[in-house]
Amino acid sequence: VFLSPSWYFPLMGHSNDFDGNAPLGLEDDSNFKYGKITFWDDSYKKSLSDFDVAKSELGGKETKLFSWYCGWHDELEPFFTELVPPEENPKVLIPGIGNDACIRDMFDYGYHRLTAFDYAPEGVECASRMFGPERLQKMDDLRVADARSLPYGNGSFDSVLEKGTLDSIYLSGEKDKQLARENLGMAVAELARVVRRDGIIFSVTAACAEAVQKAFD
Repeated sequence: VFLSPSWYFPLMGHSNDFDGNAPLGLEDDSNFKYGKITFWDDSYKKSLSDFDVAKSELGGKETKLFSWYCGWHDELEPFFTELVPPEENPKVLIPGIGNDACIRDMFDYGYHRLTAFDYAPEGVECASRMFGPERLQKMDDLRVADARSLPYGNGSFDSVLEKGTLDSIYLSGEKDKQLARENLGMAVAELARVVRRDGIIFSVTAACAEAVQKAFD
């Protein structure tokens, strides 16, 4: 943990959605697709289609939702709540929300002052449908935005929770490691700018843990 602001990197994991069953490795060129907005738009369009099928064919029942890297209950919850207690009603920024059900579970747990964004417009639409109108009315904001140039003021948030967004930003550089580091550095600088002094940035990463750590250093 580094203070002023505080950076925290507590979890290292993987998602079975990535190619292979081992933690994501940069040496596998097939993983570069996770850095492309076209991949995410197509993926989110599929999720939106699943929402529509559930509504029309399953009597409005919800399809099984997905959580990137880890879920909320019994996985992320004990770590995050210790660092960012929900009873303090913190303002939390969620980069790259997309179709991550973990964030909705986090909201239901008591973190209502959420501001969330996604680079892909279809990701914002996924989040909007997943949360539903009642939750959306309670959360602070949901919009399309670029993590490398955030539309929020300095020190606007008590905490940031990112799950794999920095991985995707790094992978957007593909084999150009200098570009990858530049993109990652821009995003990390923006997260540092918008979190308050002594705030928490909680990053769950698998693809580029060392690069993320160096970017925060």
